[in-house]
Amino acid sequence: MTIRNAALLLAASMTLSACGFMSRTKSSFYTIEPVPGTVTAIQGVPIAVDIVELPPGFDRKEIVVRQADGQLEIRETQQWTALLEPSVLHAVAFNLAGRLPEGMVILPGQAIPAGGTRSIDLMFEEIVAGPANEIVIDVRWTIRGGATHHERIVTPISSLDSGEIASGLSRALATLAERILGRLG
Repeated sequence: MTIRNAALLLAASMTLSACGFMSRTKSSFYTIEPVPGTVTAIQGVPIAVDIVELPPGFDRKEIVVRQADGQLEIRETQQWTALLEPSVLHAVAFNLAGRLPEGMVILPGQAIPAGGTRSIDLMFEEIVAGPANEIVIDVRWTIRGGATHHERIVTPISSLDSGEIASGLSRALATLAERILGRLG
C-alpha cells in the first residue's frame, strides 16, 4: 500500500466516523404556542406589537437554562424553531389577537390600516427558565407615546425539560398578553 492510498483510506475512515457522530447528535425542535383565552371587548385604534428586545445572548435558536451558579446552559441540540425574538413577538401578537375582537390586532406581516395603530414595544430584562422549575419573564412595555409599564411573571413548570420550558414560556407570554389587555381596558 502506498502512502497516498493509506492517506486516502485514513481520510475516508475519518469522514465516515464524523458522519456516524453527526447522526447521533440529532436536534429536537420546540415552538412557543399561543394559549386560548377569553375575548375582551376593547374598541378603538388597533394595536400592534412592533418591537421585542431580549437580553443580550438570548435571541438564539438554542434553548437557554439559567443554572444555580448564575451560568447559562446552552442546549445546542434542543432548539426553538426560529430565533427567540421573532417567536416571542409572534406569540404575544397572536395571544392578543385571540383575546380581542377581530381586526383589533395587526399581526406580524399585516398591512397597517390607514388610521394607524397603537404600537406596543416590549423590552425584556429577563426571559429564562431555571434554576428553579419556573419560567421568569421580566419586561417593561410601552404603548408608544404613553407610560411605561413593568410586569414580572413567574410561571411554574414541572421540570427543566425543554418541552416543559416551551409549554411554560407559552403560558407566561399568554399571561403577559392578558396583563397588557388589563392596562388597555
